[in-house]
Amino acid sequence: MANRNNNLSITVAFLSSMIAASMVVAAGFKFTFPPEPKPGFYKAIEQCTKKISAACGEMVVKAVLEDQDISKQCCVELVHEFGRSCHEDLLWFYISQPNLGVTATHVFTKGPQVWNSCFLRTEAKI
Repeated sequence: MANRNNNLSITVAFLSSMIAASMVVAAGFKFTFPPEPKPGFYKAIEQCTKKISAACGEMVVKAVLEDQDISKQCCVELVHEFGRSCHEDLLWFYISQPNLGVTATHVFTKGPQVWNSCFLRTEAKI
């Protein structure tokens, strides 16, 4: 579990830093990200991360990967700022990271649940 939490922290940091390239050099070590599932995918993720606060982004990651709660304010950001397309791209990103230890089944079950729950919470007042 500690390893999974460490990997989650790495992923949150990775998304928060708005990835722009497929290779990052840090502290003399090279870490190569998996090939893009489609051309321009990492650039799209980079653009998406600019649409949501780091705190909310972390909350969304934890809601999908660790089944944690998400605040109503974060739901507003997710639905009205981040958008469904970015959310779905993020789900594809999660499953491209084997070090997270999550399955595609979990991500593609929990991800839409998080989206639908947030959509219903935010649309109730609109």
